Amino acid sequence: MIEVSEPPDEVTFIGVLTACTHSGLVDKGRELFQVMIDNYRIAPNVMHYGCMIDLLGRAGKLKEAMETMRKMPMRPNTTIWGTLLAACRVHCNTEIGELAAERLLELDPQNSMAFALLSNMYAKSNRWEDVRRLRHAIMEKGIKKEPGCSLIEMDGMIHEFVAGDRSHPMSKEIYSKLDRVLADLKNAGYVEEEKPNVVYWHSEKLAIAFALLSSEPNVVIRIVKNLRMCLDCHNAIKMISSLYGREVVVRDRTRFHHFRHGFCSCKDYW
Repeated sequence: MIEVSEPPDEVTFIGVLTACTHSGLVDKGRELFQVMIDNYRIAPNVMHYGCMIDLLGRAGKLKEAMETMRKMPMRPNTTIWGTLLAACRVHCNTEIGELAAERLLELDPQNSMAFALLSNMYAKSNRWEDVRRLRHAIMEKGIKKEPGCSLIEMDGMIHEFVAGDRSHPMSKEIYSKLDRVLADLKNAGYVEEEKPNVVYWHSEKLAIAFALLSSEPNVVIRIVKNLRMCLDCHNAIKMISSLYGREVVVRDRTRFHHFRHGFCSCKDYW
């Protein structure tokens, strides 16, 4: 744009800062943020700050992300606090994570994502009493968590899976296959991120078990999920892509995940 004398605007900088975020280019992101202010006299809005907090959070620079928030001329919104909380879950920083969750819930007391991310963080730290406390709080507040649902197309037909559901005509075979898959994963070193009975039958695991039963080995498994994928399922699918030599593409609420050879395109941040 600069080469053709087309000055970048605030939307342009949102795009390039987002690109830096997804590429892990922290220094470049910092540089561009400052260039936007100094060279183009563009005052950063809440979306620009959100990009910077996301960039720093992904890189594990949580204290710098907090400092960036303090410098914001506007009050952080639910998106900003949610972004910081998601970063804390990835890097298992419960101290900042608890603060982010508290602020997020002050703005939106019914935000189920805050409870889910905080619960995942506690589970990763083996703080099971805190997990139980959160679940009790969810029930007490009457917060309705949208049930996880995964869709997969097979031979022109859409198959729907809900966590723990046994209504599918192949339910017996699917659960048996999932048992074998999880046994293979455990032999390869897989450990559930939460207690097994909590995450064992999540909808995307059921969809993958069905796909392994119903498709050829060279066929890419494609799944659409209505919610954000949990950490346990993400880890399990990475291992499945490696052990079974299958490509798996999952479109969850936040982004596409392309699993291949034991890695995910999101680089474990979503």
